[in-house]
Amino acid sequence: MLLQLNVQNLATLASVDLELTGGCIAVTGDTGAGKSLILDALELALGARADTGLVRAGTDRAQIIAEFDISRLPSAKAWLTENELDQDHELVLRRTLTSEGRSKAYVNGTPVSTSQLKELSEQLVLMHTQHANQKLLQTKHQLALLDEFADHGLARNAFQTAYRDWVETQSALDLLKTDASKADAERELLGFQVDELNTFDLQEGEYEQLDQEQRQLASGDTFLRITEHTLAILAGDETGGLISHAERLAADISQITNGHSGLQNAADLLDQASIALTEARHEIQHA
Repeated sequence: MLLQLNVQNLATLASVDLELTGGCIAVTGDTGAGKSLILDALELALGARADTGLVRAGTDRAQIIAEFDISRLPSAKAWLTENELDQDHELVLRRTLTSEGRSKAYVNGTPVSTSQLKELSEQLVLMHTQHANQKLLQTKHQLALLDEFADHGLARNAFQTAYRDWVETQSALDLLKTDASKADAERELLGFQVDELNTFDLQEGEYEQLDQEQRQLASGDTFLRITEHTLAILAGDETGGLISHAERLAADISQITNGHSGLQNAADLLDQASIALTEARHEIQHA
């Protein structure tokens, strides 16, 4: 039951403080006196969408405080417990709205989201409007009326909690099954790869050999270009290459070595160079 409604700086209302008692209460007044604003204030306190145009001109902030007696509302108490909010027989909702568009909501002094406030409001107030009778056609509303008539509030909340726990557990189970399937697929892939490696019958040191061959193949263009260039210099064309020149030089020097030990050494070195160049060409050709 709504006990008190305090409104500050809402539209044309500077300050209104209503204390309500049990029974039927009627609010009367001339047109424009602010009757609808009182309902707007209550709706804001219950989580309705806020509009900066509702902040009283010349002020920075509007505030609505609604105090309820929930001693006979077990569903509201259950909601507070479920959301880990302080509870007593009295419940205080506070909503603030700034001229800059910022809105904040509190339940018993604890900040909450407007969506939470709307959930809680369903346990506190039943608003009847001009077209409220159309709700009677909604299945959700019909079930709510049936639960309320049968006093199933606590049982319904317990079921909702159990169902929510089941959904979370089912989601966790599905996640574990997905992880298990991924693990099975990965294990199968690894087993296939191991079988493939076993068919290769790799020997010790073979990996290094294959790696070396791969490096050689990867640099094939460079290898071919350099070896062809080197062989061309060694073998030469019709005018001869390094090998031919070394052989001719060794032969020429040998003709004038008579009595000259230094020239003989030079001839020997040229002859050795010719042999070394020939061996180098052979190694390159068979590399």
